[in-house]
Amino acid sequence: MTRTPESSSLRIQPCGCVLILDSSLSRIAQASANVVEILGQPVDEVLGSSPATILGSRVTGRIRKELTVRERLNGPTSIKRSICGKQVRLQVNAFRSGAWVMIEVEPVIALGNRRLMGTANQWLTQLAGAENPDDLMDILVRGVRDISRFDRVVVCHFDADGHGVFLAESVASGLSPMLGQRIAASDYPPQRRAGFLTRQVRSIPDVHAPAIPVISAPWLGIEDAASIKVSGTVLRAPSRMQIGYLEYFSAAALLTVAIVGPSGLWGVVTCTAERAVILSPTVRDAVRSLVIMATQRLFLLKARLESQYLLRVQESRDYLVEDLNARVSPATLLEKYGGEWLTLFRASGLAFHSGAQTETFGAVPSSDALAKLIERLTATRQRGAWCTFRLAEEKVAEGLSLGEACGLLAVALPSEDAAGWLMLFRREHSHTVYWAGRPETDIVVSAPGEGEEFRKAFDAWQEQVRGSSEPWKRVERLAAVEIAEDMALLASVSEITRLNDMLRAEQDALAAANARLHKMAIEDSLTGAWNRYRTEQEMDKQLAKASRHNCSFCVLLLDVDHFKKVNDNYGHEAGDEALKVVSDTVRAVLRTEDHFGRWGGEEFIVIATGAGRDDGYALAERVRKAIAAAPINSVPEPVTASIGVACWQKGDSRKTMVARADDAMYRAKSAGRDRVVADGELEPVLVTDAG
Repeated sequence: MTRTPESSSLRIQPCGCVLILDSSLSRIAQASANVVEILGQPVDEVLGSSPATILGSRVTGRIRKELTVRERLNGPTSIKRSICGKQVRLQVNAFRSGAWVMIEVEPVIALGNRRLMGTANQWLTQLAGAENPDDLMDILVRGVRDISRFDRVVVCHFDADGHGVFLAESVASGLSPMLGQRIAASDYPPQRRAGFLTRQVRSIPDVHAPAIPVISAPWLGIEDAASIKVSGTVLRAPSRMQIGYLEYFSAAALLTVAIVGPSGLWGVVTCTAERAVILSPTVRDAVRSLVIMATQRLFLLKARLESQYLLRVQESRDYLVEDLNARVSPATLLEKYGGEWLTLFRASGLAFHSGAQTETFGAVPSSDALAKLIERLTATRQRGAWCTFRLAEEKVAEGLSLGEACGLLAVALPSEDAAGWLMLFRREHSHTVYWAGRPETDIVVSAPGEGEEFRKAFDAWQEQVRGSSEPWKRVERLAAVEIAEDMALLASVSEITRLNDMLRAEQDALAAANARLHKMAIEDSLTGAWNRYRTEQEMDKQLAKASRHNCSFCVLLLDVDHFKKVNDNYGHEAGDEALKVVSDTVRAVLRTEDHFGRWGGEEFIVIATGAGRDDGYALAERVRKAIAAAPINSVPEPVTASIGVACWQKGDSRKTMVARADDAMYRAKSAGRDRVVADGELEPVLVTDAG
């Protein structure tokens, strides 16, 4: 059954036209009513035609070739048309949407004397040179506003609870600032944030422009027409919510670009203007290029900050090794390092519990409340790190007098009974939040109808936040786990000393404790590889041997690529399995004279005895290839590693060799990951994210 051409329920903006093709790209099933203005051909001639007759065989051939292997064109292409006697250049983009192929055609607007490429490159250069996230975001909003000519450009970041905060803003004179205000998670529900991931660019040049209907070909069935969605196109007509948003701000134009990080949506760049802003697609693409560069730089800077923080933690751990050899008690250790750790973790107090002994430093809950808290945490059989910044609301703290403690980071000591804990407490972080609309305000109109009013969800109001501490960062949790491992080892040493002094007659019990201590002292509990303490011992031995006999050796520092993604996407059990497989794979490749240990987190180290630079590089390549080929049951995609190689030089210390290997490994990651870099090789390009 066929019908005369008629409008579908789909609508687009008039700044371009849309062609909708069947999946085989053989004919045009729908077209927007304005194709005659954009392409110079009436809509009734376009419908049912071959796309090659409308767009040309070159463009159609490229679309057919690229959409065979991917969902979207690798980049836009262009065509020229003579419209009303004038030569017009048009940008063409295409992507698959279900069983249909969407083609967007937009006029490329002349920019007059503006040098778009030169301006964009200047801002890209500034973004590449930013040295901290705040400066980076400030450069981004100024650059986007310069290129797009919008009145206001803001960066909104979403926190772990889904609330948004305006981190950076560039605004025209006379407009009220929004910097520092927050948006409640209810205004950006999960489905809306997910929409930013699938449709990362949204453009409304003129909210007052009448929507253009999309016309169906006569042969297109009603059910097939209903299955076509234009939600993925940048030309789709604005929603009621977006119209209400712009009306409230007396704005006529909107442009949004998503900031996508390793774990999903990090934030959104939003541009608004009081007047219509008819953007050329080349300008919109330039804005997106700035956002992409800023995203890459942002997560690189965050990785550097984490690395610097972990270096400070490692310096503290290096001193712990000396105290371990001296068998210092946990109480003495807390007295010695407590102040430094409180500063490092921005904490107000800490407690260490092992066996029947609990030692504290700084401001902690009362001894009775602390004992009950430890008992409840132990009953949960919690492993690894557990944290909260609203301790009073947690079940483990129910009915307890917590004193000043509002936040807790608790790390279970590595042992079979999980009865030991390192606990860090934080005071209340009282602060004022400036909300753009109350959290309970629903910005989306619940049902369509005549005379419906847009809720003023962006009326700013203040909230005094009480009863919570500053949230715990991921890098702080990692650092606390490493210090807890050292403390557990120290506690075991202290316990063995006590047993030797008090229970010499019970030889069997003492022998068993010594056996556990020996294994704990040299092995990583998860992978069975040498732990850091044992690895450092062997490295010192090799350094002494190399210095005395002038015989070379190499250090290979490897880091599992995108390990945070593995944990986020498949769970920590999958992450643990990945580390075990990597460890087993590396040991199977090594020579009998090589040594292998876990350096911390997802980092491992190989000491290649007697190896020169070429030998060390070749060994690292064998290790890298073996890891990439190793199957992991709970992780479907390949797991790879970046490896840095440092060869011994006269005068080297353990610290200098590891630093060179770490620098080489960092450059391997910067060059694209899953590769080997030896110390002294060339600097690479920037990476897109961290891990």
